[in-house]
Formats: sequence, C-alpha cells, structure tokens
Amino acid sequence: MMTTVMTTVMTTTARAGTRGRPASGIARRSAYALFSTPSRVGSSAAAARATEAETSGRVGVYDEPETYALAFGFRDFDAEVAFLRECVRKHGAYGARGMGADENRALTSLLELGAGPAWHSVAAASLGVQAVALDASAAMRAHVLSKLQALGDDAPRNIRVVDGDMREIDLEPMTKPEGGFDCATMLLGTAAHLLTQEDAVRCLSAVRRNLKKGGIFVVELEHPWDLFSGDLSRGESDAWDRVDAERGLKVFVEWGREGDNFDIETQVYERTVTLTLMTHDPKDDDESGAPSVKGEVIKTVEEVVACKIFTAPEFVALAAAAGLTSVAVYGDMDTRMPLDDKDAHNMVMVFRRDD
Repeated sequence: MMTTVMTTVMTTTARAGTRGRPASGIARRSAYALFSTPSRVGSSAAAARATEAETSGRVGVYDEPETYALAFGFRDFDAEVAFLRECVRKHGAYGARGMGADENRALTSLLELGAGPAWHSVAAASLGVQAVALDASAAMRAHVLSKLQALGDDAPRNIRVVDGDMREIDLEPMTKPEGGFDCATMLLGTAAHLLTQEDAVRCLSAVRRNLKKGGIFVVELEHPWDLFSGDLSRGESDAWDRVDAERGLKVFVEWGREGDNFDIETQVYERTVTLTLMTHDPKDDDESGAPSVKGEVIKTVEEVVACKIFTAPEFVALAAAAGLTSVAVYGDMDTRMPLDDKDAHNMVMVFRRDD
C-alpha cells in the first residue's frame, strides 16, 4: 500500500478547485499569482494552444499517469462512491418505487467519463458494481489496466476500461448494461474540457442516451466562488505537494500560474499545470513533517490546459437542452454539504433522465 503525505503551501483563500482539497478544512489557493492582469484574447487562443500541444509531440500531464495519480489521488474514493450510491437512492427514479427516495434502490452499474486513473470505477467495482471507465488517453488506460493486473486475484472482474470520446460515448453492446447505466459521472474537473456549449450539449446528450430511464448523472464543477470572486480573472493559483514514502518520491503541483489567461467572454481559463517529480528522503523533512524541497528532480511536466468554467444556471440549461433534469446541487461529494456552505469546495450537480 502506498503511503502518502501531503502539505499545502502558500495558502490564501478558503476554497479549492475541482481536483479536490488536499486535506479536510485546509485551503490550497496559492499566492503565486495574487494580482496578475490577464490578456483579453479570444477563445481561439485556447483552442490553438491545445492543438499545438496535441500535434507537437510534447508530453502533457495526462501522458504521465503515475505522476498524475500521485499528484491528484488524495481524495477518499470509497467515500465518494458511497456518495454516488446515496445520490442513486435519493435522486434516482428507477426500481420498484420509481420516482422519489428509495433506500432499497441500488447502484448496480456506473459509467465514469474522463476516468483517468479510474479511481471511482475501481472502488465501485470492488463493491460489485458493473463499472465502465472511459478515457481517450492511451497512457491512462494502460495505467489502469496495469494497476488492475498488479492486484492479481484481488482485482475486480466487473470493470471495463475503454477508449472513447465523452462527447459521443459509443460503447460496444456487450459493454453497456441492458437498458442503460444507473449512474454516469464526470468528476475531478473533467467537464472543464468541454470548451464550447456545442461540445457540452453533445456530451450531455450522449450521457442521456447511455443512462437508463430514471438513472442519474453526477458532474463535479469548480465552485461559483472561484469565478465570481475574481480569483480566476486575477490568475490566482493552487499549489501543493504529495509524498510516496514507500517509493521515496514526492511531487510538487502548481495548478495555475500568474499571467494565465482567462477569457471573460467564453469563460475559458488557460491554466498552466506543472508537475515536478523528485526523490524524497524523510530525513530532510522539517520538524512539522512537511516534505523538504531537497531532492533530485526526476522530471518536470508542464502543460497549458484549457478549462471551461461553467456557472450553475448555464450547466442546467445545457443539460435541459440534452434532455436531463436538474435534481440536486451540493458543495462537495457529500449530500450534507450545501453549495453555499463556507466549507464548500466544489459544485456537484445531479441530473436525471426522466424519459
């Protein structure tokens, strides 16, 4: 079992982005970029830079799944699957009782879009849920399959890892359960890769086609505070680190940088993401246990990732255009956390297919 330690550096505000918060009650908004003035370039800039990255052969953050998993794998995925099961009971409309809460309504099938390391699919499959993890990254898919293989006889057998575009979700008949999935998810900021409203409607329409009637869709977005507080327009960033003590590694994460462009018309943020993987010796840590900056740099991966920031009314309208009904909004992957709570970190929206 990998042992990890995480610290937060240079924190200044009380909210965190959709990759999650590094530790309960601890902010990870960094002061690397306090008062930058973003340029007012058009949305074509984000598309152009994304295309350049795809065609240049440069390694991006999603091409380094081991480093990515260390950087972002700090959340409690078992607890988040429990949240999905609770959402099915509270907001689903299939089963014997149909519409309305039903404590006996079970989560039996899950479609995870933009799955990356497929943390939620693996956790759900371990509970007997038929899980399908869809991702367009060959490196990420290979990473998941390698992890499952390493589990040997303990690996869940009811999980499929498939290549796919989340705007289409064209699954083979044997992959999709008869009648559709109980629940589909788009978590950990994946929806931010839908840079246009057209892409969003295509994706949401595909989600609807793959849900059973009464099935739910759970999507995790950046909290509205991140947009309306001006943090994004000022180019403020997040920073944190994590340690894999077993392998003697640590990764420093910079999530955004001073000068990153935010297009106020399209709400697309060109976020600079940097992952620096280093060797780690616990003897170099300070007295508080915080990882030292000492160590040999193994690799640094940097990429400008175009991210669409959605508002709640905007996403509700897009979902309605795709035939999905908004049924709940939370401030975290926790049904007890309202969106307007001071400790709310993300915006988690629940939609349902009603026809």
